[in-house]
Amino acid sequence: MKYQLLLLSLLAAFSNNVAGEKKIEVAETADGIKLSCEGNMSGNGMEGKELQLTYRDNYTGEYECKDGPKIFVKFRTCDNCVELDTSSIVGLAVGDVVATIVVGVAVYLIASQGRPGQVKATKKRSDKQNLIRNEAPNDPSYQPLKYKRGRDEYDVLNRK
Repeated sequence: MKYQLLLLSLLAAFSNNVAGEKKIEVAETADGIKLSCEGNMSGNGMEGKELQLTYRDNYTGEYECKDGPKIFVKFRTCDNCVELDTSSIVGLAVGDVVATIVVGVAVYLIASQGRPGQVKATKKRSDKQNLIRNEAPNDPSYQPLKYKRGRDEYDVLNRK
């Protein structure tokens, strides 16, 4: 069935009213539902003793019997749905497995290729640069480190 019908009101239609009021009868038809009541029914701009509602979202709403109970009808139609049969589902599953195997083999072949040995660079004496020593130890911008002092707030990590 292409259309899904959600009738929250079936429970209300089959339940017995204590006061013996009028009942709303719900009957399924080939292309929708039929609501009927002892008196006149109204809802969604429609009126009559029997209301024929087709499977359309614009018929969703509250319908009531005159001087009687109310019923809420909810239609959920699937306008852009694709119906899948068994062969389509099997085709999707097999295609997924084949694609996974192809990707796995490709990764294996690329990863297993022989790598050429590393080329050793010839080091020349001109490539090495000598570091310049800092000649200004009394620079006021820097404070010398004190190695022999008491425990400070940040000198030991993760100790509680």
